[in-house]
Parts: sequence; structure tokens; C-alpha cells
Amino acid sequence: MSFLNAQPRVEKNNAQTILQIADSFYYQSDWKSAKENYVKYLQDTSTNAMAWNRFGYSNNNLGLYDESVKDYERSLSNNPSPQLKFIVESRLAKLYAKTNKEDKSISWLEKAIGDGYTNIREMDSSTDFAAIRNTQAFKDARQKVFTIAYPCSANPHSRQFDFWIGEWDVYQTGTKNLVGHSIIQSISGGCAILENWTSLAGAHNGKSINYYDTTVKYWEQDWVGSSGDIQRFTNGKYENEKMTFAYTTTQNGQKAFGNFIFYNLGPDKVRQFQDISVDDGKTFQVSYDFTYIRKNKTY
Repeated sequence: MSFLNAQPRVEKNNAQTILQIADSFYYQSDWKSAKENYVKYLQDTSTNAMAWNRFGYSNNNLGLYDESVKDYERSLSNNPSPQLKFIVESRLAKLYAKTNKEDKSISWLEKAIGDGYTNIREMDSSTDFAAIRNTQAFKDARQKVFTIAYPCSANPHSRQFDFWIGEWDVYQTGTKNLVGHSIIQSISGGCAILENWTSLAGAHNGKSINYYDTTVKYWEQDWVGSSGDIQRFTNGKYENEKMTFAYTTTQNGQKAFGNFIFYNLGPDKVRQFQDISVDDGKTFQVSYDFTYIRKNKTY
């Protein structure tokens, strides 16, 4: 006869009250009291996957690892929700890691990842994983989770504009005339690039968000300046060491369009060039021509 089966059975209404008490102690991290009440609630025929999981976690924190494993396995055998399933599997992975059972830990970690586990912060910080964190198998699993959590990090198209990331002093091309400063940041898990522009001419500043749109397979930029100027740049494409956008606008009431180009001139230098045509492309005028020099580098 098992320990749980030996417990006196409780009426359904009373059982729900006991479960609520057990959960209350669980949330307070009072593992001993939580366990005592889960024991009262759970029977060998119990099918509450969440309660089995929390019972197992209580035993885990009490250092009762063999009991904890059995409880987690009971949770998994009772049709847990998809989210609960990978939580339990990841807890088994951590339990086996801290008890120096690397193969079992990696096996459960792989199952958890396959079922939706993407807690990269836990993988990086949990002391339970400390014993296996430097193994190649764990590093491979972490990379898999990182790629799932941040898909743009592994998309080569999303990396094409990374040459613009950094802190820059910005000059009028071909001169020593410093016109502004810009901080370009990778944001949203590498899915976008944020421009933070400050002009030395007056108080003008602005921001743009740049991203590779997988639906149209082009880069786009949305710019908003402090003077109320708004512009969208579309059809961005990187080739021959340059990112080229197109745009349409109006100038003095006339329809206009032009090119917006970023030249990748090496690790510490980017040229930003924009032109415009108001005669349907017959002629183009330069709107501006800037050279970005990485901070603390010489122009």
C-alpha cells in the first residue's frame, strides 16, 4: 500500500478546501505545510496534474528528490495542459541536473523545449543547472531555446542592417563639419533596429524603427522627427554593401520620390545619402549626405 493510499479519504467539498490551503502554502514557499496538505488531498487515483506538479515541487524543495520525480511523473501521466507539461519537464531537467544526472537532465530538457519551453533566463541563472551549464549538450540546448525565443537572431535577412548598430558622430560627407550624433540599437530580440538621432542644428531630434518585413521580404523604416516630420521608407534591400530604400513624399505641393541609401564602409564607417526628384525621375537633387564615424574613432 502506498503512502498516499494509506491516507484517509476526504469528502469532495472538504478536499477542495484542503487543496486551496495546500496551494496557499505553496505560494508562500512553505513547502513542509504545502506537502502536508497535498498529502491530505491527493490519493493514488487522483488525476489533478497541477496538484501532482506542486506536490512534486514541494518535495523537490524539501530535498526529497526520489519522491519528487514520482510526483512529476504522475503529473505528466494525467494529461497536463501544454504549458504545465513543459514546466514539469523542465523541473525534471533541473532536478536531474542538480543531482548530477546529466544525461537524464538533457533528455528532459529536450522534451521540454520540444513542448514549448523557452525560459532562456532560467537556463542562464538557475543554480539547479549550474552543474551542467558548461557542457556542450546544455549549450546546444540553450542555443535551440535562444533561436526559438528570438527567431530574428537566426534570420540572416534580419542581420543585414547590423552594420549601422552603434554610437556615432555624424559629419557632412567630405568635411569635418559635425552635424549630429546618433545611437543605433538592436531591439525586440534582434527583430528591429532603433535609431536615436540628435542634430547639432537647433534642438531637432528624431527616431526611426527599421525592420525586415518577412511578409513582403523587404526592409522598411518609419521615421518620426521632433518637428512633426514623418516619413516611411520602403522596399529596403541590402546588396553590394549598401542598404537602399525608396520613398514618396510631396515637396511644395508636388509629388516627389527618391532614394535613401546606407553604404556599409567597414566596421567603423557608414555613409547615409538621400536624394529626391520632383520631375518624375528626370533629375535628382541631393537632400543630404552624411558620414557616420563610430564614437572614439577618427574621421
